[in-house]
Amino acid sequence: MRSWDQQIQAKLRQADQITQAAREVRVTQRSQDGAVSVTVDSGGNVTALDLTEAALRKQPAQLSAEILGLMRSAQAQIATRMREAMEPVLGGDTATMGAIVGGLQEKFPPPPEPPAPEPPRRGPQPTDDDDFQGHNWARDQKGW
Repeated sequence: MRSWDQQIQAKLRQADQITQAAREVRVTQRSQDGAVSVTVDSGGNVTALDLTEAALRKQPAQLSAEILGLMRSAQAQIATRMREAMEPVLGGDTATMGAIVGGLQEKFPPPPEPPAPEPPRRGPQPTDDDDFQGHNWARDQKGW
C-alpha cells in the first residue's frame, strides 16, 4: 500500500511539473516586415499582439489576414515547443508525451500553404483582321 501511495504522489508531482512547464510555453511569430507580432500560449490563446505604425498603414483586410496567418503559424508550433518543455519532465514516458503532443497537433495543424500566384494574364487574342502572323506588310517589298 505504501508503494502505491508513493507512486500516486510521484504522478501528482509530475502533473504539477507538466502544468508549470505548459504555463511557460509561448510562441511568437513576426511578419516578414516586422510590422506585426503575435504571441500565443500553450493553449493557443493570443497573449500578445503588437502592431507598429507600419502595420496601421496597411489595408484592413491585409492586416487582418496577416494577424490570423501569424496566429495560426504560432499555434502550429505549440506541439513542438511543448515536446521540448515536457522532455525533462516526462523523460521516457512516451505514452504521455504522445497524448499531449498528438492532441496539440490535432488541435493546431500546420497552416495551409498560401495559394500559388495567379499566372500572368495574356492580352486579348487578336481577331482575324489584326492577325498578320508576325509578317510586317508595311516593310514588304511586294506592297499590299
